[in-house]
Amino acid sequence: SPHTHPGGSIWRATLQKLRVLLNFAIRRLSLGTGRHQALHGLRLHRGVGREQEILVIGSGPSADSLKPREVRKRQMAGDLLVVATNYFLNSPLARTITPDYLVWADAVFDPDAGPGSSDQWSRVEAAGDVTLVVPWTWKASIDMSLWANRILFFDNDSLEGWSKNISPMRPRGYQGSTGVKALAFALHLEPTVVLLIGLDLSYYKNFVVDHENRVLRQPMHVTGADSGVQEIGQHSVHGLADALYSTSSQFLALQTHFAGHSIINLDPQSLVDAFPKVTSHPLTKN
Repeated sequence: SPHTHPGGSIWRATLQKLRVLLNFAIRRLSLGTGRHQALHGLRLHRGVGREQEILVIGSGPSADSLKPREVRKRQMAGDLLVVATNYFLNSPLARTITPDYLVWADAVFDPDAGPGSSDQWSRVEAAGDVTLVVPWTWKASIDMSLWANRILFFDNDSLEGWSKNISPMRPRGYQGSTGVKALAFALHLEPTVVLLIGLDLSYYKNFVVDHENRVLRQPMHVTGADSGVQEIGQHSVHGLADALYSTSSQFLALQTHFAGHSIINLDPQSLVDAFPKVTSHPLTKN
C-alpha cells in the first residue's frame, strides 16, 4: 500500500501508485450512484464560516491547553465555530465545549460497527446541537429520519499520490488521520482563519516493539479520547519501518497540501511545522 516503505524501489513505488488508482476505480464501481446526492448538504455548507474563526480540536495531548470557558464564550458570541474529532465527546473538554461539528472517518464509528459505535452515536444524539460529518458511504446504514438535519457527508476516497485535492467534496490527495480530514473540512467552510490544536502527530513517540516483535501504539491522546493500546504492525510488510514511513507521509502531506492556507497552530511546541505558530493566544493557557 502507499503506507509501505518503498525502500527506494521504483518498481514498488509504481505498484503502490497503481494500487491506489485500482482501488479507487473498484470502489467507485461497487458503490454505484448516490454520491452526488449525499454530498449536497456539504456543497451548501461551503463558505458558512466566512467572517468567523474556526477552531479545529484534534485528539492530541496539546488540546489540554485549551481554555474551555473562553472557547465557549466565543462560540456563544458567534465569533467562533468548533470542529472536533473522534472521541471528543468522551473527553473532559466536552463538559464545557459542545462542538458545532464532529468529524468521524474511522470504521469504528460506522453504524454497522457494533455496540461501540451505537454508544458514540447515542452520545452525539444526547449532546444537542452537534452536526456529524461522516463518509457518504455510511448513508445507507443511517436512519435519515432521525439525523436528516444533523449530518453532513463527505468523500472519504483516496487518490493519494495522484491528486493535490484537499476538498472534502472530492477524493483526497493525501494520507490523513481524522484530524487532517477535519482540517480540510474546516477550510471548506472558508473561515477568516483556522486555529489548530491537538493535531500533534506525536503518537509515534509511544510506539513499542514487544518481545514478539509486535509493533504497538500506546495511548497518546487526551483523557477519554484514546482507543487504548493497538497493534499497528499486523498489516505491514516491514513492521516499525512502515509505521514510521506512514507517519512521515502525514507530516509531508501537511507541507505539500495544506501549507499556505490561513491556518495557525496554537501549540508552540507542536511537531507539525507546516503552519505558523503563536506562543500565546486567548484560547490557550500560557
